[in-house]
Formats: sequence, structure tokens, C-alpha cells
Amino acid sequence: MRQRTNGAIPTVALLLFAAVAGTFRLRAYDLFWHLASGRWILEHRALPATDPFRFTSEAAPWVDHEWLFQIVARFVETLAGLDGLVVFRAATVVLLAAVVLLSIRRSGAPVPGAVIVVAAAVLLARPRFMVRPELFSLIALAVLLSLLQEYRHSSSRSGMASAVLLVVAWANVHAAVVIAPVVAAAYLVGSRLPTSPASSRRVRVSGGRVVVFPATLALAAMANPSGWRIYAVPFEIRTALGDLAVVNPEWLPAWVAPQPALIGGALALVIVVVWATVRSGGIDGATGLSTLALAVLAVSGVRHQGLFFVGAAFLAGESIADVARHPRGTSSSLTAGSRSAIAIAVCLLAAGWCVFTPPSGPLRARQGPYSFGRGLEPGRFPVAAVEAMESRPETGRLYNDVAFGGYLIWRLYPRRVFIDGRNEVNPQLLREVTAARSDSRAWSSLIERNEIGRALVRYDDRLIEVTAPPRSGVAPGDGPVVSRHTPSALLFPRRAFALVYWDDVAMLFVRRTAVGVGDLGRDEYRYVHPEDRGATLEAAASDPGYLAGALAEIDRRLAEDPACARALAIREELVAIGTPSGGS
Repeated sequence: MRQRTNGAIPTVALLLFAAVAGTFRLRAYDLFWHLASGRWILEHRALPATDPFRFTSEAAPWVDHEWLFQIVARFVETLAGLDGLVVFRAATVVLLAAVVLLSIRRSGAPVPGAVIVVAAAVLLARPRFMVRPELFSLIALAVLLSLLQEYRHSSSRSGMASAVLLVVAWANVHAAVVIAPVVAAAYLVGSRLPTSPASSRRVRVSGGRVVVFPATLALAAMANPSGWRIYAVPFEIRTALGDLAVVNPEWLPAWVAPQPALIGGALALVIVVVWATVRSGGIDGATGLSTLALAVLAVSGVRHQGLFFVGAAFLAGESIADVARHPRGTSSSLTAGSRSAIAIAVCLLAAGWCVFTPPSGPLRARQGPYSFGRGLEPGRFPVAAVEAMESRPETGRLYNDVAFGGYLIWRLYPRRVFIDGRNEVNPQLLREVTAARSDSRAWSSLIERNEIGRALVRYDDRLIEVTAPPRSGVAPGDGPVVSRHTPSALLFPRRAFALVYWDDVAMLFVRRTAVGVGDLGRDEYRYVHPEDRGATLEAAASDPGYLAGALAEIDRRLAEDPACARALAIREELVAIGTPSGGS
């Protein structure tokens, strides 16, 4: 009875930690175009053949290979709102932890060691726990490895049939299904390698099954609307981003953007495997080879790291199981109760870190804040800006940043947006926008051609050097005038665009010549540019009238939004300009 208690409490602690690890505010930009797609599919009772969300795509073909996830996510949203999606994610992470733990325990790993391994994998994979199709891929990989483990031990046809059904579902949720045949092949080939003498349960899978099983999964992955093209999807996305100056951090390889979590997790895994090899005399080739394949994938891009940590948990679990079965593995100075207490403490400390993540120092989160709680991550989505835009008259088509596209699709459909995060749809648009942002004539042409009347953009505080001809009246021989401005100040200059709303997340510009713009009146901010703060402060310092006008606009913004951090900071700087030196 006591042994069961020692095992039950660490297990409960692990599952509670998994729930905490999955309970953070929604922050994935792509979530919202997935929700909008699920809504579209349910309303039309069909899958979209062409892009229904952008006015720039010109009805470009779109193969929605993630349609099943979108329907599920939309169902959860309809049933329980955005908070329901947070609960859905937490439940999914608990399920992931449970699947991996059960598989590791089935291999013979003691409960405390298995709990610590799974807790580490969950913590390291946490940045990938977005409410996106990728979340299903993590569970699907865990289930596949579990089925392969069972298949190796029994060689039953039911294991293959279950794996085929899993892959068919996976193929309609996320393109990461393409790794299933590779992982299966690596696992089964590894099962034929020499293994630890401490393990008598493992069997060598026949050569024929090594070929048949992965091939069957490869065919099963084609049971989706795009058929064989599912294998081309990752390459199409990479091609769409390949020659762009804009960097998508998710696709950066480890040699370009070093990842401390990946390096630390891989190092910890190596230590466990070396320790287990010394103690038991070998390593499990099946989980070893499949984890190596996942490691290569993780090194190639940040977005694949969660898959590696799932595979690493299986390898670490098998290694611990080997040590436990070895005659020397049972010798330990710690009692069973002490080992359980350590596992419980690890789970509690990890949960505490998720809730109270230090903002700085060695224990700070390396991939951005993942705030424990429900609802939307503050300061990430243009919630108030969209409401402000909706309260104003229509003034033509909307230009928007890529990051805002998904949220705008969700909020504004059937009105269409300029661009969103589906990089494989009309990839030429990304190249055109990137090139136009550094060429004023190309940018003006882009605005005119797409009949842009409004723009909703994020802040970009970088300063760009601008060279203008010498001013009239300067001494002969003087060079050109050099000034520095932020991107939005150059792309949406006051002579062509009026700034009518801003907060800490976004700015809303209206084109002065747009149809129906009317008298901008009190809506326009004529003095303050919240992104181009340097230019605002420079003008205020040289012109008392400008200073007074800027202060009046800041006070107006603070009257509408007293907590606006950007407005508070600018006001403090403007007041400092207006306070005489030495004054109180």
C-alpha cells in the first residue's frame, strides 16, 4: 500500500504541474486565422479551395491541411470562448504528460525517475504549447512512440492499425505528420541494433516489418485533402521565407540563433544516457536512433524543438529503466520515499517557476513571457485599436502588419485583410512588401494599387537614416541634411496619412485622400508621433507652440487610456522639456 502511495503522489504532482504549464494566456498570432477558418468551414460545410481572407491573394489556391484542428478549436471557442481554449490547452498538456509517463513506466522506469524525466520534457517544451496544430503533433508523436514500443514487444497487427489511424488523423491536423514514417523507420532500425544486456524484454523487429511499417505510415499520411502534397508543405513555407530580409524566428536553425533550452536539454539527455550506459552496459537503439533523428530536426529550426523533447523523454525513460533492471541499479542510498519526495519537489518547483517566472536573471524565460492566466496576452493583440477603427467610418481597404492579420481576420470577416501569417499563400506578396518598405516609389505604388485607405501597424522603434537635399538658404558647399526617423513615420508620413488612434499595441493611420475620410477634426494627432518620439521631442524643444500642442494630445490620450505606458513616458519627456533648468 505504501509503495502505491509513493507512486501515486508524484504522479498527481506531475499532472498538476502539466496543467499549470499549459495554463498561460493566449499569445499565438496564428490562432485567430485558424479560428476564422474553422468558422468558415462550419458555415460553408466545405473546405476552402481558394483563400477567402485576403484581398491581395486574388483568390489564390489554398490547401487547408489543418482543417481538423480548426474545427475542433472553433468548437471549443463556441462552447467556452477564448478562456475555453486555455483550458483546452492545459488539458492537452496533461494528456501529453500522461501518455509519456505511462509509456516510460511500461518500459520499467521507476515512478520517481519517470516523473522527473517527464516534468523536464514538459518544462522544456512549454514554449511550443501554443493553441495551434503543433500541439496535436506533440501528442501524436508521443502516441506513435508508445505504439512503436508496443509493436516492438508484440509485433501485433493491432499496433500497426492503431498507428495508421493515428497518422490519418494527424495528416488532417498538422503537416508535421511527415516525420511519422521517418521516426518509425529510425525506431525500428534501432530496435535491430545491439542493446543493453539489462533489457530482456526488447525484441528485434524483422527486416520486413522495418520496411513495411514506415511505408504504410507514409501512405496513410496522404489521406488528407492535399494528398501527396502534404510532404511539400514544409518546403513550400521555407521557400516562401527563404530569400526574405524579414526573419521568422521560428524557422531559424540553432547555428544561427543558439537556443539555451535546446542545448541544456540535449546536454542533460547526454548525461543521463552516458550514466545509464555505464551502469547497465548499453543503450536502447530504438529510442536512441529516433531521438537522434528528432535532434537533427530540432537543430534545423526552433519550431521543432518540442518534438525533440518528447522523443528525448522516451530515450531517458528507457535508459533509467535499464539501470533499474541491472543488478547494480537497485543499490541506492536514498529510500523509495526520499526519491518520491524529490520527484514531488521537482514538480512543485517547476510549477512555481511557471506561475512566478523571474523577469530577469539566469532563471528568466528565454523565449518571451508566458503569463500564467486566462484570456489574451496583454499588449500583444490590437483589441482596442480594432474597436476604435470599427467606431469610425470606412475609409477604404486596410493595410496591416503580418502579425495582426490573423486577429483581424477573426474580428473583421467577411471584410478582408492585406496579409496574415499563412506564408504559403501568395508568397510573392511578402517579397513585394519587404522590397517596397525600402523604396518610397514602390511603396506609393503598393498603396495606390491596393487602394489602401487605412493602416493598422505595430511599433518599430528602429531609427532609419534619411538623407534630404540641403535646405534653401544654407551656405554653399554644405552637404545634404541627414535625419533619423522610425519606419512608420516614413511609410505613413503626415502629408499623406493622419494618425487617428494609438495605444501601447498599435497605431491607426487614415489616408487623407481616401474615399469618405471627411474632416479628421479632433481625431487626428498632429503633434505627437508615439513611435517617432525623437522627432516629436526635437520639434517640441524648438517650438513652444508645438510643445503645448503635443502636451494637449498626450493628455487627451491619457484621458481615454490612463494606463497607456507610451503616453506616460512621452508626457514625462515633454514636461522635462517645458521645465526650465533648475526649476521645481
